[in-house]
Amino acid sequence: MRDGWKRIALGEVTQESSIRVGRLANEAVVLSSTKHHGLVRSDEYFKNRQIHSDDISDYKLVRKGWFAYATNHLTEGSIGLQGIVEIGCVSPIYTVFSCSPEIDTAFMYRILKSDVMLAEYGVHDQASVDRRGAVRYRDFKKIEVNLPPLAEQRRIAEILDEVDGQIRAQRAILHKREMVHAGVLDQLFMDGVIAGRRRVRSEIGEIPYDWDLLPVSEMCEVGSGSTPLRSEGDLYFSPSGTPWVKTLDLNDGVLSFTQESVTDTALQSSNMRIYPPQTVLVAMYGGWGQIGRTAILGCSAAVNQALSALEIKQGARVLPEFLLLALQHGRFRWRKVGASTRKDANVTKRDVEAFLIPVPGVAEQEQITRIVADLFQQRSEGDRLIAKLELFKKSTMDDLLMGKARVLVPA
Repeated sequence: MRDGWKRIALGEVTQESSIRVGRLANEAVVLSSTKHHGLVRSDEYFKNRQIHSDDISDYKLVRKGWFAYATNHLTEGSIGLQGIVEIGCVSPIYTVFSCSPEIDTAFMYRILKSDVMLAEYGVHDQASVDRRGAVRYRDFKKIEVNLPPLAEQRRIAEILDEVDGQIRAQRAILHKREMVHAGVLDQLFMDGVIAGRRRVRSEIGEIPYDWDLLPVSEMCEVGSGSTPLRSEGDLYFSPSGTPWVKTLDLNDGVLSFTQESVTDTALQSSNMRIYPPQTVLVAMYGGWGQIGRTAILGCSAAVNQALSALEIKQGARVLPEFLLLALQHGRFRWRKVGASTRKDANVTKRDVEAFLIPVPGVAEQEQITRIVADLFQQRSEGDRLIAKLELFKKSTMDDLLMGKARVLVPA
């Protein structure tokens, strides 16, 4: 243990509270604990619906600077530090506690949300006598943590807050780039690469006057695939087999890796085709969150029955990269054609074949795809930077919270 650090049980520096809201019910704000956002206002998190009872006088009081966690969901990280309102409250089934003056609550929050602590919660949850599993305060207070001096706690919390600030700033920049990307794509499909170009009305809205509007079937052969019997196990599925694409593999870009691969036996028994690189894929099933997702094959692959595979016909004057962009830009139009007698909407092969694509000349298609590729490169760089910051945060947090690295504390 480093100088000044000590190993303590949480019960030594925390105190459970079961104080009820009582007469403060009219002033108290009902809070809920979440996995990713800590404590949040219930009325904002659960929009347009009330999940708590009208009478909250028996709810537990959570003052600013106190902690609360969902007793049955602590293993998921559902714990929060109350910093939202002066007087908050939570359901009686929650556990509420405060910290002693020797604790910086921001530091403690980091500790309690760490991977090490999530594992500890899991141990106590499994040992619980509760049928649904729970980590009650009597068990929570026995968990041990490494505790540095108060000044070092504060500095560690500040450092991690700074890293979080950098991540938030990068996410904001990335969001702006995504908005710019969407705006540029809209402009390109209204004007092409010539600003102020005359437009004409079409079945899908205004498009440049000299563009064609063609159904997918006029440019592509549309195929699909199937799902081999999973009961056959290794006979049909093998990591060394042919890549097999499912909806969740689609990445709206070049697809060169799939979660699963299938054997030659599976291909033969299911009469599946192997589609070549440059085949454009579009999702037909799975509800509106999935319908219209796309990718372009970067390798030869088979597909399942939820996807349409679009192979450009010989002589068709459309680039696969442009077709991909056109499908992405027109994704909202699937809602006009999707239908189902089941719970989830879907579209059919016939719908895909009839889907209208605005098509300029090949030279302009090349220009448009280059413009969008440059924008996509900027977004990819932003994604990579955020991933690096997240990795740095995780390694730094582990080192600082466990006492593996020390920080300089201003005198």
